[in-house]
Amino acid sequence: MTTMPLIDVGDDAFERGLVHGREMAPRIHENLETYMRRFEAGGRDRAGIERLGAEWAEFIAADNAEYAGEMRGIAEGAALAFRDVAVLNARWEIAYTVFAGEAAASAGTAPEPDGCTAFGLMGEAVAHGGALMGQNWDWLTGIRGHTLMLRARRKELPDFVGFTEAGIVGCKIGVNEAGIGLCMNGLVSSDDGKTGLAKPIHVRCREIFDAWTFDKAIMPVIQTDRVCSANFLIGHADGEFIDIETTPNEASYLYPDGDGIVTHANHLVVRGRATSEFERLGPSTLFRSERLARLLRRHRGRIESAHIEDALRDHFSKPSSICRHVDESLAEARRTITVTSVIIDLGARVVRATDGPPCENAYHTYALGAPAGAASERAIDAVPA
Repeated sequence: MTTMPLIDVGDDAFERGLVHGREMAPRIHENLETYMRRFEAGGRDRAGIERLGAEWAEFIAADNAEYAGEMRGIAEGAALAFRDVAVLNARWEIAYTVFAGEAAASAGTAPEPDGCTAFGLMGEAVAHGGALMGQNWDWLTGIRGHTLMLRARRKELPDFVGFTEAGIVGCKIGVNEAGIGLCMNGLVSSDDGKTGLAKPIHVRCREIFDAWTFDKAIMPVIQTDRVCSANFLIGHADGEFIDIETTPNEASYLYPDGDGIVTHANHLVVRGRATSEFERLGPSTLFRSERLARLLRRHRGRIESAHIEDALRDHFSKPSSICRHVDESLAEARRTITVTSVIIDLGARVVRATDGPPCENAYHTYALGAPAGAASERAIDAVPA
């Protein structure tokens, strides 16, 4: 069993990126190659992706200078061109535009691009009365082992601890100093890739962690239109949750049910003008969310970490299960797996995560407070392992 590396960084954006780039350089190069192969499998050529990377680099620099500064640090630390780091940080937009094309062309014959399943639990559903959230993050097998936990200490903006891929600035799963948490699910819609350049999903993720209040955390998701679809589950330590389904030009909102539980997979639950396409690629999305909710609901009012872990290890319809495993029948560039399983205690500001599928790997603690010691151990004990 392995543990994801934890990198501690400070207030200066360029220095944060420089530390990230230097410490993760081999993994960043490998991630770039993994994505290039996946884009090629979807019909894109490398020269075209490099040109697109240059366009995204210019856009991000104009949209969020601090984010771009961190990207420049990564580029220098990992000895990569700025455009290559931009490809990684806009990889959601590039990848899901490819997936939308595959869905339209496949009539259901293309493989599932990923299979994330997320949850949020209000205090009344949880044994210790605090808010919990998390997910299984399922993605390309080549990305496994090339991820990290990033813990940032900042002066004006909130500190945060979160999960990201080597080379990507914006953590997509984690919690900040204000008790604001985030989980992400991929969506595919018929409108993806039709709007030109817009604020990338990973930039929006970082801006969520930049927020001190819940309303400001919602703003980066809905304030501007998007290139592609994505699902944002945002939680707060005080027990509030909102799940925001976004397509390029629309946003819809879901909230916890009467049991204080909200779950989401990879298809649009609220139907709007855009057509949900993910289920053409991966029908498992149609049952994973509801199954996770049922598994958790059995323990409503007394849910502990052990119950959540059991649910996230579920193998119904394996390999396309909540705990996802490799489908050996697929081409290597298209294979996916549960890269990490994450449980977040929003009140304690503690993330517990695996390096690989949770059925085979232990959860390890990453606390936003002081490095692992008595205080952080007491906090995580509130959610028994």
